[in-house]
This record gives sequence, C-alpha cells and structure tokens, in this order.
Amino acid sequence: MVDMHLHTTASDGALSPTELVEKAYEKGIKVLAITDHDTVDGLEEGRKKALELGIEFINGIEISCDWLGKEVHILGYFINCEDEKFQSEIMALREIRENRNEKMLEKLEKNGIYITLEELQEEAKGDILSRSHMANIIMKKGYAYSKKEAFSRYLGQHGIAYVPKSNLSPDRAVRIIKENGGLVSLAHPKLITRDRGQILKIINGLKKVGLDALEAYHGKFQINDVKYYMDLAKETALLWTGGSDFHGNERDIIEIGDGEVPMYVYEALLIYYEGRKI
Repeated sequence: MVDMHLHTTASDGALSPTELVEKAYEKGIKVLAITDHDTVDGLEEGRKKALELGIEFINGIEISCDWLGKEVHILGYFINCEDEKFQSEIMALREIRENRNEKMLEKLEKNGIYITLEELQEEAKGDILSRSHMANIIMKKGYAYSKKEAFSRYLGQHGIAYVPKSNLSPDRAVRIIKENGGLVSLAHPKLITRDRGQILKIINGLKKVGLDALEAYHGKFQINDVKYYMDLAKETALLWTGGSDFHGNERDIIEIGDGEVPMYVYEALLIYYEGRKI
C-alpha cells in the first residue's frame, strides 16, 4: 500500500517523522512521502527511519497557495533538499507565515484571548507554526470547546482574528518545485471547489507551467470522488497521485493508509519521473 500525503510535527502533524514512519510500517505501508506544509525539515529523519524499516521513501512538500481567494495546495515529490535556491524559497514562505501568525495573535489579544509566541512555539514542536496550533491552545485555555469552534469563532475566514494569507500563487509554487527537479501534483481538488469549471481553469493554467499530476486518491474522498478525479486527470493528460493527508490529531479521523492508494499509482509516477531525467 502507498501513502504519499503525510504530515509530521515539522508542520502541523501530531507525530514526529520517526513515529510517523513507524506507524506507517505497522499499517503495512510500502511507499510513503512526508509532505509537510511549506517545510522539508522532517525529511531527513523520516528517510532514515524508513531505510531502517525497508520502506520506500519520497521527499515531499505541500506548499500553501492562494487562487482568487481560494486555498490551493501544491504537492511536490522527489524534492532535492540540497538545492540552495529551493531552500531560500522555503525560508521566504516561513517568514510570510510568521508575519501572519503575529498579526493573528495581536487580533486575539485585542479580543481578550492571550496567547504568546512562546506558547505557540511550544505547542507546535517544529518550526512551522499554524492556525491548528493556535486552535489547540484556544481549546486548552477554555475559549472554545472544539477545534471546529476555535476556527469558526476565531481563526477561520469569518473569525474575529482571521488574517488573509499572503501566499504564493499556485503557478509560482509549481515553478519552484519544477526548478528543483521535482514532480508536481494538485492536492485534494475536491477541497478547493466543487465547481468543475474552476478546477479545469486551475489545472489548465498550472499545466502551462509544469503540473504533472492530480491527487485522485485522498483520505476524505469517496469511491465516486476517486473515479471522478481519475477521469479528470485522464481528460487533462495528467498522472494520478494519492495519500491519506494524515495529521494524527483530533481535527479529523483520517488514518495512515486511508485513500487506499494502489501500488501502480506510485510505479507510474516513478517511471515518469525517471524517464524525465534521462
């Protein structure tokens, strides 16, 4: 079984890279990719543990983007972590995220909710601080009963502390990954919009700058969703990718391996990637 969409404590996951790979091994995963948000910090540790356990490991990343007010995520695979230009781009993403976090903490304070940057860093465990970590603290301090409430009242698009993202455009994210030599997939299209016309517009625009694949398998997709996005990938001459989008926290019930990605999906990607390098 394959899982090419997994998160660790390097971003907003609950498990360390080592713990994640160990759990994947217990679940029978043969191929996995760690795809933390806007960082590759967990890859070295994850690769080391995967090598020990005999799991095929793919360097991955998930870059957060904005397209006409919609959140679009771009997955990158076979990332070269030694690429200095790529590392510089990732550091710039981190600075954008840090600026946004500071503004949201200020808004929370103005509304009587006090969270320090130190508390947020302690909650995060890794270097990437997110709204998910803020939501955890809000719950612990009794300002909300659930993560859903924390987002709806405070952190979501209509929340009192919300600050719009200053993310990269999706086409810039695709270019960054392609310049690095990686393979690019559009993550969970169903979670972007159900509007087929808009998805096609995004796909066609991103294909012009190097989009390789569409995430047709996902932990939140039903069988009819998988078929729909597989057909859409065929229609637009794209490959398929897939994974659970596991985070390991209470915000969802997704487990490693959910999405049930067959081995041939990875094999087709590998053939394509290796062939492109020749």
